Amino acid sequence: MAKKYRVKCPKCGNVQNILESGPCAKCGETLSIDQPGMIGLYRMGNMMGAATGFGIYLNEQPYGAIGNRESLYMPLPYGEYKMHIVCGMNRKCNDPVIKITPDDPFVCLKVHMNVGFIQNKFVIERADPSTMPET
Repeated sequence: MAKKYRVKCPKCGNVQNILESGPCAKCGETLSIDQPGMIGLYRMGNMMGAATGFGIYLNEQPYGAIGNRESLYMPLPYGEYKMHIVCGMNRKCNDPVIKITPDDPFVCLKVHMNVGFIQNKFVIERADPSTMPET
């Protein structure tokens, strides 16, 4: 199965999935997956919240959602990115800061929900790229 890339249009801000470089579905601007760095994100499958997507925020800006047992890749320039995940009323997350550098250009993460008595919490942790399934 081909990798699914999540990109944000630099012209209109539309977030969409693409398989390779091509036009933005909203404004027609050419989207490219040619960036020096990348975040790979895998949502681990579980029954909690399986029917809904987990909303992704990078540096407090919406970056679409990720479905249950889904993998996606976000091509990005070098820099620091604070990631936050939400779902419905669940807003509690460990909010890691991801640093993409020339020495570490590909960061692989996995996200899952820890079920709590009063409130659930999203956990984002670094993972080995070889353990990231292609979905």
